[in-house]
Amino acid sequence: MKALIQCVGFIGDNLFANSVPKKLKEQGYTHVDFQLSIAQPLELITLNPSVDNVYLFETPSHSTYDKVFTLQPIHRRETPTIQFQQQCGIEEPTSDYTINTNQAIDAYVEPLLKEVAQGRKLVAYMSNWVEKTFGFTEEEYVRGIDVPNLGYGGRRRDIESIVTKLSDNDSLYILPVGMPAGFNQREIALDGVSNYTLTASMIKACDWFIGAEGGLANLAAGVGTKTIITGDYVHQLYGWNGVIEKNKEPKLGPKYYFPEGHYTLDPYLTDEEVINQIINLI
Repeated sequence: MKALIQCVGFIGDNLFANSVPKKLKEQGYTHVDFQLSIAQPLELITLNPSVDNVYLFETPSHSTYDKVFTLQPIHRRETPTIQFQQQCGIEEPTSDYTINTNQAIDAYVEPLLKEVAQGRKLVAYMSNWVEKTFGFTEEEYVRGIDVPNLGYGGRRRDIESIVTKLSDNDSLYILPVGMPAGFNQREIALDGVSNYTLTASMIKACDWFIGAEGGLANLAAGVGTKTIITGDYVHQLYGWNGVIEKNKEPKLGPKYYFPEGHYTLDPYLTDEEVINQIINLI
């Protein structure tokens, strides 16, 4: 039997949907194709041994498939992987997923990063972290007066200061990964796919990834790197008093996809407390 998975959403959604092909083949499908909704993970999805063909700019004829799974947007009450797998009829869905990387790039990147780290722990941080932060106290969150783009506290975290102070720690080597703040991931760039593939190998070579919930954190978890993310972004948008959805416990973040090695920090921590928590966990 042949199946086509038509993905939806942003980069992270494509990574989550990458968990489906293997399970479809375990249920008897002999051929599984994947249609991306965004360009950057093209090579990484192609490296999935359970995927036969990957499409980006063209849509294959549906008549050639026994089943076409057109994925739908998700809610936050269950993990994205489980939701996508359920949409594709997977009988025993799970929250975990694996992202395969380019082995040649891995072999090039890892020794270079180990050399510059000089025995220190390699910690990748997301370059646009500040865009996915909100600073608020518990009282401000309860009050729930939203300042557009700045959340219930009317401010962002001072990520520059957080990264600077972490860099001052002699046991850590901090390096930025991903695109800078303001970048639109739906813009098509000639080097978009190669940059993302390189980023995956860089994060894989690191001991830790720090940042916020999103595509890079999902990528880090998928390649097997431990993660620490600030919890205010998800709490502001999808928590019990979220501005987009209200959930007692939104199932977003690597700690919900993998049982060990992943942490979401208390959303009410001050910037100084975030620094201390990260250092203690690492």
